[in-house]
Amino acid sequence: MEASIPSTASPAPESPVEPVPSVRVPTALVRELFTAGAGFEKSLQRELAVNPTGLDAMGHLVMSGPLSPGELSRRLDLTTAATTAAIDRLVELGHVTRAPHPTDRRSVLVVPTASSIERAMGHLGPMIARVDRVLDEFSDAEQAVIARYLERVVATYAPASEEGSVVR
Repeated sequence: MEASIPSTASPAPESPVEPVPSVRVPTALVRELFTAGAGFEKSLQRELAVNPTGLDAMGHLVMSGPLSPGELSRRLDLTTAATTAAIDRLVELGHVTRAPHPTDRRSVLVVPTASSIERAMGHLGPMIARVDRVLDEFSDAEQAVIARYLERVVATYAPASEEGSVVR
């Protein structure tokens, strides 16, 4: 895929802004994937009646299981007050409950409800299956190349604090 997608941006002649450079097809497709993913997330937000922070919190809870409010705050990169507000909204919507921590009686855990997980997976499961069906069209060797490419693309998006990390 050596083809390029030409830039359609052309600044006004007096503009000091450089035109957007052409990108190769795979790079443009990565951008399209991000756009499609953002659309899917908005659809999931509507399905669950949550805002982006609530969806992010639910993602952490579904993938990791119950978390303390402090750990959820750290993962969301929010203040404890903002995290408490997000948890309160999720409790009100029936997506999570607060349960006593099993080993620290002064603490609680935020626990996703089974019904909320079921609703989310009802939306996510079919998408995951469709993506896997597309992947099944490729040989193991081709899948290894796709995986290696995507791993490296993901690594390029690592936060600035991780820029010193090695790309595979």
